[in-house]
Amino acid sequence: MTTVIRTEDVWKTYSLGSPRQVDAVKGASIEIPKGVITGIGGPSGSGKTTLLSLIGLLTKPSKGKVFIEDKELSALSEVFRTKFRRERIGFIFQAQYLIPQLTATENVAIPKLCTDTSRGEAERLAREKLSGLGLGHRLDFRVAELSGGEQQRVSIARSLMNSPEILIADEPSSSIEEALTKDLLATLREMVDRDELTVIVASHDPLVLGWCDRLYTMRDGEIVIQ
Repeated sequence: MTTVIRTEDVWKTYSLGSPRQVDAVKGASIEIPKGVITGIGGPSGSGKTTLLSLIGLLTKPSKGKVFIEDKELSALSEVFRTKFRRERIGFIFQAQYLIPQLTATENVAIPKLCTDTSRGEAERLAREKLSGLGLGHRLDFRVAELSGGEQQRVSIARSLMNSPEILIADEPSSSIEEALTKDLLATLREMVDRDELTVIVASHDPLVLGWCDRLYTMRDGEIVIQ
C-alpha cells in the first residue's frame, strides 16, 4: 500500500500562561495508506481532534513533522498550506458549520466560489454533488428545513466540491442517529472503493470505528494501540 500521510514524533503543546502548558498530542507517529479508511479512536479529550488538525495542516506541530506524499508540509507557510488544503483535502467537521441563511446548494457551492469558478458553474456542480448523495429533492431547502442526516450529507457534499484526494472527518456520527450513521459510512466506503479516496476519521463511536480498515487508538495525547 502507498503511504499518503505520515507523521514523525508529532507534538502539539498549548500554553495556558507561563509556566502552565498542555501537551494535546505527544509524540504521535502514524502512517495513513492511500485508498482506505483509517480510524483514530479514543475517549473525548484524548487528542484525536488535535491530531486531525495537524494531519490536515490546519495547525503546525510544536515539534515533529507531517509528510504528505513524502513531502514535509507542516513547516511551510500558511499561504501554501491554505492552498494545499483547498485543493487536496476535504473536511467533515463535528459541527457542520452550514450557513443557515443559505440553501443546501448555496452552502455546497462555497468552496468553488473561493476559486475562479463562476457562481453558475459552482451551483451546477453543487447540485450534482447533492443529487449524488440523494438530496436532489432538497437543493433549494435552507438548513433549518433539513433533517440532521440531510445536513450531514450537505456537509459531505461541500467537503467533496474540490474533488479532494484526502477526506478528514471529525466525529461524523456525533449529531445523527445510528441508521443515518450507517448510511454515512456506506457513502464513505463507496467513495473509497470507487475513487481511491483516502479517509481519516476520528471517533469514539464503535460503529464508526468498526468500518475502518486501519485503526489507531489515542489516550492522553499518545498513540497507545496501532
